[in-house]
Amino acid sequence: GPRPIIMTGLMRLLLTDHFSAAENVEHKLFRKRLWKKGDDTGILIEDATVWSPGKTGSRPAVIIKRNAWKSQKTGLNNTEGTTSEGFDKHIKFWRGSHTLFCIAKEGPEAEILAAEVYRMLMHFAPVFREYFNLMLFELMDVGALGEIEEANECYGVPITVMYGWSDNWVL
Repeated sequence: GPRPIIMTGLMRLLLTDHFSAAENVEHKLFRKRLWKKGDDTGILIEDATVWSPGKTGSRPAVIIKRNAWKSQKTGLNNTEGTTSEGFDKHIKFWRGSHTLFCIAKEGPEAEILAAEVYRMLMHFAPVFREYFNLMLFELMDVGALGEIEEANECYGVPITVMYGWSDNWVL
């Protein structure tokens, strides 16, 4: 099953892939601000654990933050039955989420960036779910535009995506 750091990396991979080619991007504003490796990228896409407001500068950014993961018990000892050899099979369901903060110097730019991100997540959710072998991958929430306290004179829109999977093992 997934690991927190792997899911953060996958979110970053999805976003860098989307923003690295103009033909992927719907809004013309961000076709000119493409992602590329290095400090001169047109859009910063970063894990919240390594981001600092100074890294953003005047360019737009998508900052990826992992939220809590919760498990769901599936029965007594999470037992699903036994194998033909007599070993106990176990299963536990999990769900987790990430919030993607779409940040820009101007409020309208942050709103346009958020629309680009949530539309990509919404449209490709079935592909992501299948490709990453998840039971659930769904856009859950697009929050309100607000001023970012950590970054002076920046605005942001939080987008939350939820995913779910099962963890199976044999003892």
